[in-house]
Amino acid sequence: MKRILVCGLVPDIGGLEKIVVDFYNHINTSEFELEFLLQGSEDVEFSEHFKKLCHNPLVVHRIPKLRPHMKQALKEWDCFFKENAHRYDILWSNQNGLTHLEFLKLAKKYGIEKRIVHGHCATADKFYRFVHPVNRLFVGKYATDFWACGTEALNHFYHGKEREKALVIHNAIEVEKFLYDEKKKIQLRKEYHIPEDCLVVGQVSRLYEKQKNQSFCVKVFSEIVKKEPNSRLVFIGKGDTSFLLNLAEQYGVADKVIFTGLTTNVGEMLNLLDVFFFPSNFEGLPIVLIEAQANGLPVVTAKHLPNAKILENYDNKLSLKDEWKLWADKILSVRDGRILDNEYVLKKISEHGYEIKFATRQLEKLFEQE
Repeated sequence: MKRILVCGLVPDIGGLEKIVVDFYNHINTSEFELEFLLQGSEDVEFSEHFKKLCHNPLVVHRIPKLRPHMKQALKEWDCFFKENAHRYDILWSNQNGLTHLEFLKLAKKYGIEKRIVHGHCATADKFYRFVHPVNRLFVGKYATDFWACGTEALNHFYHGKEREKALVIHNAIEVEKFLYDEKKKIQLRKEYHIPEDCLVVGQVSRLYEKQKNQSFCVKVFSEIVKKEPNSRLVFIGKGDTSFLLNLAEQYGVADKVIFTGLTTNVGEMLNLLDVFFFPSNFEGLPIVLIEAQANGLPVVTAKHLPNAKILENYDNKLSLKDEWKLWADKILSVRDGRILDNEYVLKKISEHGYEIKFATRQLEKLFEQE
């Protein structure tokens, strides 16, 4: 039995958290026991959501966030590892950036032999662009294994010897849960009071403007409405809606924007959409782009993001610098482009290595390696 401490998750179910949970739900629990180390105080909504997502028994430990009281937080982190490190064979540190190396440092200090850093992002915001390159120089001093969600993320996280050792671990999904369901589409449109002939554009992500660039969605949608008034923009995910609501009012589309909130059934909710629109500022290899393609949805995303193309109705030719009207025209041109052949979709996604059972077996083999 290998006991693994999973670090780097935050109390808000985003892509990173969902990826780890999906692996956890398919791992052989007779061979591997995972425990989660979360930063921040208890969040009831998150905890209940997390429990619903996890099929396997859940063990969660909590430590304070580093900021704003870093000195005190580090003392408590040190205390946790000092008291518990002997219980673990592996540290699995999942990170969107090398913002700090504390988990890896403490794991090494207190004797956890296998220390994995798993990169999930290929670019960073302004603050992390300063911190990340510095920590990139030292990550090899503390980690023993180097993983990334794609080639772009691998190159972003590692250099030199670490890059040579690094492995790509695909952000895999349970494909069957995301396949298109016409009946579910009709049901959801009734539930959200959306006419059947309405064009529905949307995305699944946490509402986080700095990274996800949802204001761009609203602006492009305002151009779509000029040509197709019978349209809706749907945001599936949790976060602060006030900024986007104010922006939607400013552009005269507030009555056509829908916020569904947090959901445990992303696969079902994707049936609601006609086009998946994802103009993020930065990402690793976004799991939602795989999920959207599993639903057969036409995907319109930005060309600077890592290429997640599996199906032919995936488009990443436009830049965030291009006019909103060009984006609107692109979305309108693919509105009827959903692929309805679920057998074909399942085959293509499995062939590309994004099927969760196959990917989990790969993960287990890597956990077993000394």
